[in-house]
Amino acid sequence: MVTIYDIARLSGVSKSTVSRVISNHPHVSAETRSKVLNIMQQHQYVPNSLAKQLRQKQTKSIAILVPNLNHPYFSQLVSYLSAACYAKGFKTVVHQTFSSKQIEIDVYTQLQRNEFDAIILASSSTLSEEEVAAYTENKLVIACNEDYSGTYFDVFCLNEEEVTMKATAYLLDKGISKLGFCSDYIDSPLQQARLKGFISAHDKKGLNYNKDFLFNHISTIEDGIILGEKIFHEHLEIEGIIAGSDFVAAGLIKSAVNNNIQIPQYFSIIGFDNHPISLVTSPQISTISNCIQEMTTELVDHVIRKMNGSKQTPIKKVYNGEVIIRRSC
Repeated sequence: MVTIYDIARLSGVSKSTVSRVISNHPHVSAETRSKVLNIMQQHQYVPNSLAKQLRQKQTKSIAILVPNLNHPYFSQLVSYLSAACYAKGFKTVVHQTFSSKQIEIDVYTQLQRNEFDAIILASSSTLSEEEVAAYTENKLVIACNEDYSGTYFDVFCLNEEEVTMKATAYLLDKGISKLGFCSDYIDSPLQQARLKGFISAHDKKGLNYNKDFLFNHISTIEDGIILGEKIFHEHLEIEGIIAGSDFVAAGLIKSAVNNNIQIPQYFSIIGFDNHPISLVTSPQISTISNCIQEMTTELVDHVIRKMNGSKQTPIKKVYNGEVIIRRSC
């Protein structure tokens, strides 16, 4: 197998000159460049791309850390992030933690070993931001989705608390005071922010919320159907619900139809994420936009700048969602 040393010897130049030709360095004469390229072509020499990446200290690979791709929001988020990375010449590696602390730590260890250039952290299992920073040894980590402080690494997130408070207040203003709240993983910073917004809306109206109507581990259409059956069969005094996702909302609508519950006359629903599924149910789902396309595009641009040497301190960029009213409330 022909090596870079062979190309240098046959060309009559140094190995460093051959390296400069391979990397298209400007400080090589046209004559020397042409001679080296001709020798490379004659001997069918192909540079080792991995070695080149190691020399450049870049793998051109970015890891995306999510709890589970079966979750509708995370599958959509990964799709947008991967497309934005690909457009910048980077491939993505998706790691599902399944909410396992050990799996998450294993991925951080891979970052320490420089197996990829950065991690986009969509959700952490149980680790605080201080712990994430410690496990990654200050390597490049960008939080996307979770509402961390921005002290230890960059954060791009939606103002979950504010927009959930607006959605809740909309239902309360309509006189719908017996409300439920759905979350997928209630202990995550994101879900805690949403819950805080839900409670704040009640506090501002001088109303109490029912802790028995806070439902955890609800994230899929099937979860929504099962929850709906519980609400309607057990005649729970719930008049409306912040569903947590449009998929949960779709499941609730399906259950309401099965039980002859008219929406929104007797049960109001607001979903989350403005997923296309919200347009195909009957009635269409009122929802909350999550700014996912804008957020992921700007995040990837920021990641690339930092990999190219930007030394700015961690930033936190917060996006304001919008409550979209359709026919389900």
